[in-house]
Amino acid sequence: MAQRSDHRFRELDLSPGQRPVYSRALLLPGPLPPLSHFGITLLRHAVGTGLRYALYHLGMPMPEAPPVKIVRLRLYLDARELRCLLTPVPGGSDVVAALLEPGDTGERPAEARALVAALSFHRVRLLPFRVPPDRPARLRGDEPPAALWRHFRHRLSRVLGRTNDALLSDLVSALDRRALRARGEEVPPALSKGAWTLRTRGRGDLRRFGLPDLLAPSWAEEPDLARAARHALERHPLPAHDRYRGRFREAWRAGLSQLAPIYRALARAAAERGHLAEPDDAFFLPLDTAEDLTAAHKPSWIESAVHSNRAEYDSLRKAAEPLDLMTERQEMGPAGGEGERPEWAWSPLLPLP
Repeated sequence: MAQRSDHRFRELDLSPGQRPVYSRALLLPGPLPPLSHFGITLLRHAVGTGLRYALYHLGMPMPEAPPVKIVRLRLYLDARELRCLLTPVPGGSDVVAALLEPGDTGERPAEARALVAALSFHRVRLLPFRVPPDRPARLRGDEPPAALWRHFRHRLSRVLGRTNDALLSDLVSALDRRALRARGEEVPPALSKGAWTLRTRGRGDLRRFGLPDLLAPSWAEEPDLARAARHALERHPLPAHDRYRGRFREAWRAGLSQLAPIYRALARAAAERGHLAEPDDAFFLPLDTAEDLTAAHKPSWIESAVHSNRAEYDSLRKAAEPLDLMTERQEMGPAGGEGERPEWAWSPLLPLP
């Protein structure tokens, strides 16, 4: 494997004149397995919240609904929605391009005065990277399901306070890196500062690494995953790092470490009350239905929903991954078969466009 994600190059296989309709190149590019249904809808909520926050702080209009789409249980930004929202305003085209194609070259540095001023302010404000703190949930063991769900929602709102700034950091970095390329500078894919430190020094906050899914463990929970990833990449050249790049996926993974114990406690309680056949079934319910696990009686739809969602998840783990950037034709095409691959476990240490 060359020292880059093959998705970074596969995404450029578009015919001339074609524009991407869906993109995950900014936040979660490269090798990525399908996420659980709870994980992907929770991520959609976080990205939607973060996008509104970031656009507001850059003086851009905010979307009424998250401009995202779930494709084969991966989350993509919806290019059509973003272009419709942002291109009419000064600097909006630059922001759209950075959101969709952070590894490309901008036509020019952002010229809108308000956007330039906002970028200057936030580069300084965001210099420190603050992930959600390591504060384990204090669960008594006898909390009723409704209390657990309230606890989860409260903790989620606190996590989003950090991931919102992290998403803005990634967007600021993408705008800056595209502008540097527009001036003729070479700006190759880069590691996050945390990934660079882990690869070079073998230490770091392992809560920040792992798959972006509540179902999956962080590397702090399974340190062998970090050692295996570092070992697999040892023989490859080490890319440079970017101070602001990759913050969202690391902040989100650290936040999931706070949320997982609470949601697992709710899942166990639901299984004990007969709502679920087993606790892990809770991860195959979308976020907007998970509160039904607190109901006094088992919802009639829950068994069939879990069964069909588990089947979809298992099937997509054996299918080809969708590209980082896709046209509508590619999104609608057959998934094909490819199966699981080891790069899924290395993605937190791979460079970002």
